[in-house]
Amino acid sequence: MKRARRRLAMVGLVTAALTLAVAASPAAPAALAEDTRLQAAGPGSTLHIGLSPVKTAHDLLPGETLTLTAVFTNRGTVPVHARIRYADALVRDSSRFEFQEPGGEFWSAGSWLSADPEEFVVGPGGRREITLTVTVPQGTPDGQYYAAYFIEASSPDGGTDGSTVEIGGSLGAIVCLYVGEDVARSARLVPYHRVPRTAGPPEGLAAVRTSLVHWWRCLVIARRNVAFISEGHPLKVFVPIENTCDAYIQPRVTLRFYEGDVLRREVVYESEIIMPGLSKVMEIDWPDPPLFGRFRLDLHIEYHGPEPIEATRSFWVVPVKGLMGLVLLAFGLGYAASGRGRARSTRGRPPAAPGTR
Repeated sequence: MKRARRRLAMVGLVTAALTLAVAASPAAPAALAEDTRLQAAGPGSTLHIGLSPVKTAHDLLPGETLTLTAVFTNRGTVPVHARIRYADALVRDSSRFEFQEPGGEFWSAGSWLSADPEEFVVGPGGRREITLTVTVPQGTPDGQYYAAYFIEASSPDGGTDGSTVEIGGSLGAIVCLYVGEDVARSARLVPYHRVPRTAGPPEGLAAVRTSLVHWWRCLVIARRNVAFISEGHPLKVFVPIENTCDAYIQPRVTLRFYEGDVLRREVVYESEIIMPGLSKVMEIDWPDPPLFGRFRLDLHIEYHGPEPIEATRSFWVVPVKGLMGLVLLAFGLGYAASGRGRARSTRGRPPAAPGTR
C-alpha cells in the first residue's frame, strides 16, 4: 500500500509539474519561441514541437487580405494533437507583449486571423503546413496593430504504473501589421550605450564578465560602430539603431570593407523586426579579416524609409594579442639572459678579502 501511494503521489507531482511548466496560458511571453521540449513521465517519451516563423511583419490597407504559411513540426517521440487559438497582442512596455482573447475593439487584430487547418494530428518526426489568412476590416484606422496565434499541442503518455499522464506545450507567433497607405518610417543610428541590454546578466563571474564587456563596448565603440584598433576572427561590427517612427521597421544592412580603394569584403545582414520606439544592436561579423592593415567601413542601412542611413568609419586591424605575446616573450628572454649574465660575472669575480666589501 505504501509503495502504491508513493507511486500515485509521484504521478500526481509529475502531472502538476507538467501543467505548470509547459501548458502555458496565452499570456506567457515565454511561449514566443521557435521550439519547446518536454520529457514525459514514460521512459523514452519526449514532446518536442517547433513553429516557424514566430514573428512576421506586413503593410496592408483596410479591406485587404494577406495569406501566410507557417510550419509546425513534431520533433519528439510521441504523436501530438494540435489546435490553434488566436489572441490580441498588446505592447505593455519595451520588452514584452501581453495576450488576451480577441475582443470587439477596432484594434483587436486577433479577430483578423483564420487558419486552415485549425486542428490536426502530427506523428513523430512529422510536419504540417498551416495556411494563415489575415483580413483587415474595412474602415480600420491607420496605425500599427499586433495579432498572435498559439498552437497548443498535447499527447497522452503512459505512466510507469499503467496510468495515463497528459503532456502538453504551447508555441506562439506574432503578426505585426501596419494599416495605411502612406507609411512614414524613420530611424537613426545611436550610441552603443543608448540601447538597453535585452536580458538580465547571468550570476557570478559570468555576470561580472558580461558587465565589463558591455561597458568596454560603450566606451570603445560609442558612435564608431567598430573599434579604432580592432582584432578578431571574425571581426565584429556593432550597429545600434533606433526606430523613431510609429510603424515597425526591418533593416537590411550592407557593410563594405575597403583597404585603400580596393573592396575587400561585402557583408549583407537581414535584421529582425524592430517595433516602434525600440532600439537594437546588430552584431555583424567580418568573417576573415586580414591580420594587419588600415581599412574603411562603408555602412548602408535600408529600412523602407525616405532615405537610407549611411556612415563611413576608418579603423586599424592589429594583432594586439600576438604583439603583446611577443613583447612578453622578449621581456622574459631578456630577463633570463640578464640573470645568466649576472651569474657568470659573479662566478668569475675573485673572492673579497676578509673585512672588505
